[in-house]
Amino acid sequence: MKRLFPIFILSMTVSMTAFAQDSAVPQEPNRSQTGYGYGGRAEVFVTGFGLLPHSASGNAISAQATKAAGGSAGYRFHLSTTSALEGRYGFSRNSQKYTIAGAVSSIPVYLSEISGSYIYNFAKSRGIQPFLEGGGGLVLFSPGNYGAGATPPGAITPANPFGYSVTDPAVVPTYGGSSAPSRQAKGMLVYGAGVDVPAFSRLNFRLEFRALGYKLPDFGATALHTNAFTFAYEPSVGVAYRF
Repeated sequence: MKRLFPIFILSMTVSMTAFAQDSAVPQEPNRSQTGYGYGGRAEVFVTGFGLLPHSASGNAISAQATKAAGGSAGYRFHLSTTSALEGRYGFSRNSQKYTIAGAVSSIPVYLSEISGSYIYNFAKSRGIQPFLEGGGGLVLFSPGNYGAGATPPGAITPANPFGYSVTDPAVVPTYGGSSAPSRQAKGMLVYGAGVDVPAFSRLNFRLEFRALGYKLPDFGATALHTNAFTFAYEPSVGVAYRF
């Protein structure tokens, strides 16, 4: 998590720089007429999401991550009535599963998403505002050992390079190999759409659907290198506070 902090600060700095530059421009005297809404141009938000990874394959390896739940928090600054910049951090955990010649190697991971996006806001209709978003960032895969009740370590083979062992596919494995999987960061493409529904004068409910595109991790093991690009989908619900 310490390594994530500088990256998160960088994302926030980009948004705050835009705020500093924009603040030098005289502001409109009546925000209700300009459409910025109650509370001003800035907002913070929190969301809960479902993580729905898509399967992919490459180099005779089939990869499929497990579904999971997660949460995110972020900051959005409105440049105008239609444009905004956003910085976001998200966290979840699941298992990355690789099938090689019928053998399955499963690695439990913590996933951290750090993203920056451009937001396009459509005109409001009865107070409801839809928006589109697009941007990029990083997704960090951090191997973890959070599976209680896993079976003893298995043999280290090309299909199981880290010595994970599972007799029941529903059981999350515990690491038992001679060399630990490496933490990896992958570049990430982000796009999506959502809608803000007014709740109170400064608070909106937010429904959103995002897609994350990135290359599959191999955790430093040649045997798990797919060179494949995949997507994960994130339907979410949250709240945004405008100030």
